[in-house]
Amino acid sequence: MRVFLGMAAALVSAPVAAQSIETEAHRLAQRAEAFVQVRNQFDQAAMIAMMAPEYQEVSPVGEVDSRERVIGFYALEKKKPAPQMTITETVARPAGAIGVVTMRVAYAVPGKDGQPQSRALRAGFVARRIGKEWRFVSAQFTPIR
Repeated sequence: MRVFLGMAAALVSAPVAAQSIETEAHRLAQRAEAFVQVRNQFDQAAMIAMMAPEYQEVSPVGEVDSRERVIGFYALEKKKPAPQMTITETVARPAGAIGVVTMRVAYAVPGKDGQPQSRALRAGFVARRIGKEWRFVSAQFTPIR
């Protein structure tokens, strides 16, 4: 009887666990996409709220920037008109208190001839759960050729 109850519990809990991971992956993906959006809008307060204290970032040119340097880059007085941005191919993988997200971020920027040209980056994020929220520990932005 105990074996039967154990098997029944396992059969019921497996779909619930899978659904929970799927839900958490969706939340993590949304959080990462929102993080990219607030950066594009130079919303420092929202960025700070989404970054872990130990945040660091690898820029598209390969520089490693501290949390403070990244926040300083997005100061309101440095804000420029943001190009149109599209986020696609977002994949989030939560694993307990840690999560990894990758996505493609494309920008439409004016070319030399004035016509819009697309530039794309592959963004990678590592997040950790602090309380009930995902906060980003690191990000890396790699140009896509």
